[in-house]
Amino acid sequence: MDRIVSVSSMAFDGYPLETALDELAGLGVRSVEPASVDKVFQHLMEEDFCDARAAWLREQMAARGLACVSLSAHMDLSQADSVDRFRRRLEFAQASGAGIVNTIAGPTSGLAGFRANIPAIGKRAADLGLIVALENHGDLVDRGRQIVEFIQAVGNPAVRLNYDTGNAWYYAKGGLDPAAELREVAPVVAHVHLKAPRVEDGVMRWVALGEGVLDLAAIGGILRHRLPAVPVSIELSLRQRSRNFEPRWRTPEVPSLPEIRGIIRRYLKALESTLA
Repeated sequence: MDRIVSVSSMAFDGYPLETALDELAGLGVRSVEPASVDKVFQHLMEEDFCDARAAWLREQMAARGLACVSLSAHMDLSQADSVDRFRRRLEFAQASGAGIVNTIAGPTSGLAGFRANIPAIGKRAADLGLIVALENHGDLVDRGRQIVEFIQAVGNPAVRLNYDTGNAWYYAKGGLDPAAELREVAPVVAHVHLKAPRVEDGVMRWVALGEGVLDLAAIGGILRHRLPAVPVSIELSLRQRSRNFEPRWRTPEVPSLPEIRGIIRRYLKALESTLA
């Protein structure tokens, strides 16, 4: 595949980041998306967003033949300290080689704070040559035309969208076709997270592409024809569950490494066929 395809380190929830890097290199993956979701899942903690740790990560990746195109650095951008905290994530991303920093925008109640913060965040990203990719999360960045208008209202080409197929389906409680929405929001997309849900006995979990509820053929067509240069990332939250679309939780059970490898292999094979 000519397109840059990353695998999020989130697939290795329950294991150290070094294990994730070892495993992905062993699978022949060439691009990793290090994952930090504030207060949820953090292979990178708050104190890691510094020059020394960025240099460490870059060395660790290089030693394994890996690169980093996108960084998952999710946090609320509407708070009083958000500009300083996110600035450190942007500088970490540049130092570690990433060009795209994925994050949530914040809750709908935080609109005023987001509007106050985003000019400084966007300017710092532009100065560093980076893209801030706001993720559709059922909050300030919700769905369809609202997403496009929200991104356009920011008015900074360094602020774009990270479209997450799983989030689109989950926050619409299964009532939305992510392929149709991806087509609608394509003008503002800078990065795509590919997730496929499966529901059994009312409980949702994430599975390999082709094994869940996602029109993979339609997604592939949009990626090929509308978003040919946009990087995609396989984001597997294997421990995440939701019952009847209630708030998601993480199971205490940690999948074995052979199980994780098998799912990633199936994911990559399905994606390769989809993008061919």
